[in-house]
Amino acid sequence: MRRALLLIVLVAVAGIGSTAYAPRLAAQPALPKPIGQKRFSTVVEWQSGAHDGLLISNNDDGELRLAENRTQGSFSSGTITADNPFNAVGAVWRADMPAGTRLALELRAGPAADQLGDWQPLVAGDARSQSDDGALALESVLPFAPNTQFFELRASFSTTIANASPLLSEISINYLDTTSGPARAAGLPRVPAPYGPTTRTPPPQIIQRADWSGTTSGPIARQPPRGIIIHQIGSDGLADPLPFLRALVAYDTQALGWDDLPFHFIIDTDGTIYEGRSGGPTAAVTRLAGGDIAIHIALIGSAAPSGQAQAALAGLLAWLGQSYNIPPLGQHTVTTSGSAPVVRKNIVTHAEAVADAVEPSPALRALIDTIRQSADQATVRSRWYFAEGNARDYVERLSILNANAGAANVRVTLLRQPGPTVIRDVTLPADGRADLVVNNVFSDTTDVPAIVESNAAVIAERYMDFGNDITASPGVSQPSRVWYFAEGSTDGTFKTFLLLFNPQRDKVDATITYMKGDGTIAAPQTVSIPPLQRTVVTVGDAPNMQGIGFGTRVIATQPIVAERTMIFGAGSTLTSGGVHSTPGVVTLSRQWYFAEGTTQSPFQMWVLVLNPNAQSTTASVTFLTPDGTSLTRNYALPPTTRLAINVNEVVPDLGVATTVRADRPVAAERAMYWKDNGVGTVTPGAIMPSFTWRFADGRTSGDVQEYLLFSNPNKNQARVVVEFVQADGRKGAQSIVMPGGSRYTMAVHLLYPGQTAIAATVRSTQPIVAERSLYPGAPEAATNRGGATSLGVPEVSP
Repeated sequence: MRRALLLIVLVAVAGIGSTAYAPRLAAQPALPKPIGQKRFSTVVEWQSGAHDGLLISNNDDGELRLAENRTQGSFSSGTITADNPFNAVGAVWRADMPAGTRLALELRAGPAADQLGDWQPLVAGDARSQSDDGALALESVLPFAPNTQFFELRASFSTTIANASPLLSEISINYLDTTSGPARAAGLPRVPAPYGPTTRTPPPQIIQRADWSGTTSGPIARQPPRGIIIHQIGSDGLADPLPFLRALVAYDTQALGWDDLPFHFIIDTDGTIYEGRSGGPTAAVTRLAGGDIAIHIALIGSAAPSGQAQAALAGLLAWLGQSYNIPPLGQHTVTTSGSAPVVRKNIVTHAEAVADAVEPSPALRALIDTIRQSADQATVRSRWYFAEGNARDYVERLSILNANAGAANVRVTLLRQPGPTVIRDVTLPADGRADLVVNNVFSDTTDVPAIVESNAAVIAERYMDFGNDITASPGVSQPSRVWYFAEGSTDGTFKTFLLLFNPQRDKVDATITYMKGDGTIAAPQTVSIPPLQRTVVTVGDAPNMQGIGFGTRVIATQPIVAERTMIFGAGSTLTSGGVHSTPGVVTLSRQWYFAEGTTQSPFQMWVLVLNPNAQSTTASVTFLTPDGTSLTRNYALPPTTRLAINVNEVVPDLGVATTVRADRPVAAERAMYWKDNGVGTVTPGAIMPSFTWRFADGRTSGDVQEYLLFSNPNKNQARVVVEFVQADGRKGAQSIVMPGGSRYTMAVHLLYPGQTAIAATVRSTQPIVAERSLYPGAPEAATNRGGATSLGVPEVSP
């Protein structure tokens, strides 16, 4: 039987040169040369080497074992000249080692017979040959310098039990020359890993298999992975990783008969990530770890990985964990053939997963807990974008709230133009908050988009003080290709600006359509947005867009972040006029909810409704009062029309919450202006109530008045509890009961005066809507500098 199996190996080797590949159209690495082979199997072949204390038996045509009464013995092949130079060696062998016996196989090689290097062990561990019916095999090839052509094999036998001996029946040394093609990653294209769903954690940049190997596999069996196994392959100081990786592909597929590489990803000492196994992380691996359904990652080297490699691994693990629901600090149940189910950590070393595994090194095993922690910290579980940002003309503050039971690692990236980009990291304790005043970092640019990322579900808000007015709003948690704005004006002193931020690595084009109150549409405007930058569009500069009110639709070729800033009032400047900024609406809805609203003097309130559809719609607008009474008005909206409702004419001199219901999806915002339209605030509504709302920012010091506004659109009463985190970390709570269909105003500055920072979490027994208003000075005072209202952030899920 063994002879027939060996014939199969010989046929496979003879056919290497004609193996079919599917290279890319671009220039590709040359195919590996035929695998050379030296076999020891027969009596004659064993006798060609030197042996001491061994018996060469003719059993099964030739076997090596200890001679009678010997406890130790050795075999040496002597120096062997390969048929061609090589840069890597693999090995397949058959051996039997009874209890109490030991067999050590070693190989050394060099460019000349008298320049052989150090002995290197040949250890099978978890690997078995498919071509040779389960024969033991190296899991990874041994790398050597190019143009190596001489090698020597040594086998050492020992026993501690009388008349027991290890048995070596055959061994094949496969030597490969895969030096043709690129030797290093420099110059090869890198792309974001093209697998899995869209995630907050960015996919790592990888070099695809076709670019470094020129090969792909055949049919791919798929399984959803449940864990991740870390390996080590190759040796330290490997200067040219790509010839080694190409040798590994050839050895695994052509000598061992495996369907492909077993490693989905490979990381070199420089932190470069290579696509390994074809098909991505869901391609099933059956040859290692007992067929465990796992993603296999190999690091090149035999010692502790470099800092670059560890950073690349952490980013890769973070992205894989989020893409395939494998939390870095989690665990799962493993069931493999012939074994009972066991609970295993989601990220383990090969040695932890399989008792027979001989890698990774002890140094890497000692780091595995640190690697898990680093991957968890690198996982982006929340991300917030801010397109507006100006550290020269405004005082800009970013506030972050961690409402979790554990600490949160937060990174704030300030993409100033011109650069350089500035990064600030902070760790927030459980239920903690922090502020970053951008002006304290730099104050010389008007162009500062920002990104806030965290490994926990945090919320982030931006507060901007313009001198005469303020504005505040949460960030955008998800870029979108389509954005809508219901408010917009170039009438009188009003100036409207669209701020389009491109978080992509490539240029993005956007088409802007303005829809007027009479249903007419201005000629579409197209702009380009450079990668990781923003473009500011001055609406009044567009043709036929002067002296009118309008709604806006933005459609981009890739997801972007869109905000709108409006300047208005006396002088229409940042220091003498009013200003408000807010993100657009990404989802049209048939219903919109607003908790804040008043028509009491000096406020002028408007509800803006945009119907961007090609069909007419009817909107029912309901105003809710503190005592639970309501008033409803119906409005017809022609196609592609922006409707502006003057609420003061409908419900004069009253504080109200508002609900808008339409028979087609629309966009809705609420605007409030005062001081003769000298200051004001605008915000989109909520498309649905929520049981929990959060506010990262808030102030009650320096005569700032803060109000929390609640709307209960339900028929049943709602019990509401507000939990506050004060500037010094102290906590407080307030409870109220709201009748069905009512609104409520909570004066936070009266409850917690003098707070330089105060965050709030609102919890309710019924889904409600929560907003926050800030006024730096009493509304009735002549010194009032405006104000800002913003919707809270509903419950955030990781």
